[in-house]
Amino acid sequence: MRLAQRLLPVIACLLGATSSSAAEGRVDLELVTVGSFPFEQTRDWLAMLQKLNLEGVRIRAGTEDDVPEIATEGSEKSPVYKVKGLLTPGGNLILKGAKFKLADRAALGRWMDKLKQGGEEGLTAKPGAFGLFPKQLAAVHQGLSGPVDFSTAGGQPKDIIDKLTQKLSFTVTFESGSDTALRSAEPFPDQLLGVSSGTALAAVLRPSGLVFVPVKGKGDSIQLKITDSRSVEKSWPVGWPTDKGKGLLLPDFFKTLNVEIADTPLVESLAAIQKRVNVPFLLDQNSLARQRVDLKAKIGLPKANLSYARILDKLLTQVKCKAEMRLDEADQPFLWITTLK
Repeated sequence: MRLAQRLLPVIACLLGATSSSAAEGRVDLELVTVGSFPFEQTRDWLAMLQKLNLEGVRIRAGTEDDVPEIATEGSEKSPVYKVKGLLTPGGNLILKGAKFKLADRAALGRWMDKLKQGGEEGLTAKPGAFGLFPKQLAAVHQGLSGPVDFSTAGGQPKDIIDKLTQKLSFTVTFESGSDTALRSAEPFPDQLLGVSSGTALAAVLRPSGLVFVPVKGKGDSIQLKITDSRSVEKSWPVGWPTDKGKGLLLPDFFKTLNVEIADTPLVESLAAIQKRVNVPFLLDQNSLARQRVDLKAKIGLPKANLSYARILDKLLTQVKCKAEMRLDEADQPFLWITTLK
């Protein structure tokens, strides 16, 4: 047994030279032999673990205080997961919440991949939207929360998309035909200055029949795929619904004033209201075009004392439209002008 204990660090050093991808979390595995675990099997386990490309594997004799555990170290961008597992006399590897035998290399590999990609949470969490774990979705949301710092009104969609994606930390890929669709698109009418990058990206792509989807890249990396809206079931939305009251998020929206509008193009009234309530208006160009809504149509409003919210509602109702309050990725409100249907 003494010889075995002296050999264990030597065997561990041989495996410690294995490398892993810098794009994902790293696993440092410590195996602890307990009870009468047969020493000759340690070589078999190390040989199997080498095939999983694990880094920093060590084996030592255990004590009665050793239990399976996972400790997270390193940084958020480069986490290191310190894993302790028990090698038991029955030939089992006991990890936190899991048990494996020598023949379970594929299952152990999947366990390690989940840990690398989603941390300890990823071992039990089920993938959510876009096949991503909650931690990954939160990272995408955060990465898309930076504000647009340039004017978009009247800009060419391809130029706007290029400027937006250059500022993102994600790799962005264009599916076949999407680049051509953007280059041939009409100028983008809305002003997105100050709106978060994710909402802006989705809004600019939408009139061209395009969307973007976060997808898993190599290791723990996430990529953004720009593609035809018909090719995916779910895509990143133009903002997010909220249960918060409009009065809390948009206090200016509920200020009242005496108003009378006579034979004025709707687009002019929308611009005037937008300036006063200090919130972005984003137009659902697709739905407006589908329902043939003419924003230049001249409409009116009888003299009354109304809040901006009621004025907007009454104006939009005349062309069978409505305003929905949504939040961008930075939790800043905006109004989504869309059709009733």
